[in-house]
Amino acid sequence: MRQKAMLAVLLCNLVLCGCALNPEVRTTADDNSALIFGYYDMSEAPYELTCVRITQDERAGIAYRQSCMTTFASGLFFLENAPPMKYYIPFFYAGGRLHMISSDRKDLIDVPAGSLYFLGSFKYKVLYRDLGEIMRLTPEKYGLGAVKSPDEAAVLKVLLEKVRDVRWKQRITTRLSKLGG
Repeated sequence: MRQKAMLAVLLCNLVLCGCALNPEVRTTADDNSALIFGYYDMSEAPYELTCVRITQDERAGIAYRQSCMTTFASGLFFLENAPPMKYYIPFFYAGGRLHMISSDRKDLIDVPAGSLYFLGSFKYKVLYRDLGEIMRLTPEKYGLGAVKSPDEAAVLKVLLEKVRDVRWKQRITTRLSKLGG
């Protein structure tokens, strides 16, 4: 039994070290940079959102660049000054647990230069959880489905209060005026 516990601790450390080995996402403050943002509605989740991970389709050595975006428990997440390139969102953390989304290259998103790139709004839903899973303390099966609300304008209004850079505030205000918000 003790050996199993030691093995579990060792495996946990390897996973954590693997994440630590990934270099941080590269950002740039030039005019071509983008702002990537989205929203996860966690109102029905048993957890609080703590980190939405983003991976750049760019290697630094042998690993892809990966970081937590600026993430709020309210569901808002964003990355300022993202160079134009391909990205994907492999997973997020909520309640201290890893929730996988995708690691498939078909899910890459192409972020254009100078854009405000809205990933969308999604709702966390518990799909099912049986007694055996509860006893093993494993995370429940969940779904992250696209929702219409909050829409891009509503998320931009919240984002406007969170970004610090005047350049992003101006671009968000311009985009809101185009959206009629």
